[in-house]
Amino acid sequence: MKKLIHFLFFVIPTTGGISIAFAQSDSVRITHTQETGTLEKQRFIDQYDYVFMTKEPTKWMLKGYGNINNLIGFNIFQRGYIKRIVDFKLGVERKLSPSFSIEIDVARVSKVPLTEAGLIDYSNFYSSNGDKRWATSAELRWYYDMAKRIRKGKSSNNFSGNYLSLRYERLWQNENSVATGLSGTNGKWNTDYFGSYYHSQLSLNYGIQRRFFRYGLIDFSIALNRNTNQQIHRKLTFLDGDNSIKQPMDWSNIQESITSTPQHNWLITTNFKVGVALADFKKTARIPACDVFQCFENENNLWKISWPRISLSTSLQALNGSIGYEQKIAKSAFSINTYLNLYTLNAVQENAQQYDSFTETYFTSNSQSLSLGAQLYIQPRWYFLMNRQVRLGKSGNNLSGVYAGLNNVFFGSYGFIKNDRYKHNFDFTPMFINTGLLIGYQRKLFKNGFIDLNISKMLLDRHPYSLGPSNFIFDFKLGFAL
Repeated sequence: MKKLIHFLFFVIPTTGGISIAFAQSDSVRITHTQETGTLEKQRFIDQYDYVFMTKEPTKWMLKGYGNINNLIGFNIFQRGYIKRIVDFKLGVERKLSPSFSIEIDVARVSKVPLTEAGLIDYSNFYSSNGDKRWATSAELRWYYDMAKRIRKGKSSNNFSGNYLSLRYERLWQNENSVATGLSGTNGKWNTDYFGSYYHSQLSLNYGIQRRFFRYGLIDFSIALNRNTNQQIHRKLTFLDGDNSIKQPMDWSNIQESITSTPQHNWLITTNFKVGVALADFKKTARIPACDVFQCFENENNLWKISWPRISLSTSLQALNGSIGYEQKIAKSAFSINTYLNLYTLNAVQENAQQYDSFTETYFTSNSQSLSLGAQLYIQPRWYFLMNRQVRLGKSGNNLSGVYAGLNNVFFGSYGFIKNDRYKHNFDFTPMFINTGLLIGYQRKLFKNGFIDLNISKMLLDRHPYSLGPSNFIFDFKLGFAL
């Protein structure tokens, strides 16, 4: 516990902290001199240089990546889930000078993004084959310390560095496709329909991009965004003045008008991009992977603090994070792992269309929804390959590797939904939800990083609404370890 307290005082989970966790190593740079009439110094690539390709000169980079920030944390897993919440992009980055580069990318993104909403499963409302739109973006990056590092011989001219950037993204969408069809109440067709869609975003970013081995790419960033959404008002005018519901519909009696009004809001978000990079086809010296993954380190316990998911604006405030602790049972391949997952979501809407279930009518109103929740996972784990790896001299006795076990889930939450007509409260007292089979993979990264990826299949029928109809939980955590 003492080392956790010390760690929290000195390393805060921001992009700067991530840089410390993943970019430091205990390696020592080695120089070699040879007597040939004059002293001639030669530099060899060390562990850090090889992993992050800092000594490979690169002026262009083709990359395919996804922003997996919404995957980090606990999620209900359904078919097509990853396709719905990760927008995969294809782009190219080109150096203009050692310090500046420009990036252009393109993607097919969901017309209606999946909104983060705690444990509520909305997957049935968003088809995996849902409507898609083209999005393009351009980004100007300033690698502010690259030139200095090149002068000092610490880096070559490439894309592994810390940066500030200005990025513009545009979604290409026809506003007529947002609101279609008819609805009615009390025998009358509704005449006013409202909708909105994401249009564009201008972002100021601070980030840390690294090549990862030869073909990998990782990019952490925090962004201040100015979002532009188009508010659509679709108005139907019945020329004869009678909007009574009649069949068949006489569309010649209806005059339709659509107006679009831009709405701007400011948003702070975290981003975590991973993908594939093609930039340099030269062969480089190989360093054993265990120098990166700390294979031979012995561990009895591990504190784990995950990279948070943050989204802050005037209309939406969302935070999702977790802290965990794992204890090995004696010197065996068994352990007890616990995660405390916390989330909060507060959403405010103005002039949104609401439905009153008591009067069975639609109305326009301001609304607010608040949700606070916590999950506790208690996981007995068995690293079933550990003893074999130790015998073969391929691993230390630690908490890294493939594991199987049980996932026991406890859940509690509080929240409300309110508008100008009513307020509904909900309160789930902390309780046992379910238990299920667990399989996953965990790995220590460098000195203070970790990755933990697992999936659980719940076995009981208790509270099926809380975990979705298939009772699968996907959990992906990456962050600090000590």
